[in-house]
Amino acid sequence: MNKNYLLFSVSTFFISFLLSANIAFGQCKPSIRIDGNISIVDQTSPAGLQFPIWLKTGQTLAIDQSTFSISVIEFIVDGNALAFSQVLTVTTVQTVPADRVWKVESVVKQLNPSSYSSITYSNYGTYSWKVPACASYICIEAWGGGGGGGGNATQSGSYAGAGGGGAYGQECFNVTPGTTYTVTVGAGGTGGSSSGGAGGSGGSSSVGSLITAGGGYGGTGNAGGAGGAGGTSTAANNISGGDGTNGNSPCNTAGLFSRGGIGGNGGAGGLNLSPCNGGVAGTAPGGAGSSGGWYNVLGAAGAAGKVVITW
Repeated sequence: MNKNYLLFSVSTFFISFLLSANIAFGQCKPSIRIDGNISIVDQTSPAGLQFPIWLKTGQTLAIDQSTFSISVIEFIVDGNALAFSQVLTVTTVQTVPADRVWKVESVVKQLNPSSYSSITYSNYGTYSWKVPACASYICIEAWGGGGGGGGNATQSGSYAGAGGGGAYGQECFNVTPGTTYTVTVGAGGTGGSSSGGAGGSGGSSSVGSLITAGGGYGGTGNAGGAGGAGGTSTAANNISGGDGTNGNSPCNTAGLFSRGGIGGNGGAGGLNLSPCNGGVAGTAPGGAGSSGGWYNVLGAAGAAGKVVITW
């Protein structure tokens, strides 16, 4: 089977899986804040707030996640009796005035409340992500960084080794609301120096200990260098990064080229079709850099990885 077709087929499967799993997403029920504290509004659960909700002078009320507005009836306190004052729509933090009480009647949900939420990290680095108060099930996609292509200092006319692509991993997990995870997005590997340096390996991307997608390895420097191997992932659903091409000889022969490995379910590897020139960078996420040909030319850098968390 054609490798590109295989990657397309697996990618299509993952997309279909994510779409079919939407019933597990959009977990955040409408909630409001009373005196700064989050309260979930759920008429079907004994644990959720039940309407009507009464607030006294000095208490504060505000919308929270999945809530567009709050409908309130205000009463004036007249001795032991209550007199109607007005109907309010609360969308920002409001305080119950003196000699007033509020009767919270209902909330207006945000549009499309069943849709899922997600956060994407595309720049390499380390981040902190906290599981939302309403989420108990998340799905993660991670791409490792692509490896860099090797540089070339020889005059044989051959390419150096190209970098390997970063891996892709996807898996869903039961989590505890409020838990904080460290999110790491792997950097792309550096291109090899013109003195024949090897390309740098791409960095791994991860979310805590839940999932890791390894970066691709850098290509070996100088003519005829070995291509870097693609990265691998610990995820239940995974695609390894493509291997970089080995150095070809000679670089000025039609049909010979240097190609960085493709990122697993991700970006393309750099393709060097220009005879005996420097490498071409990979594309995000996880594409690897191609290598340099001829002599005193640089290898190209791989692209950074990515992490997407959906709940």
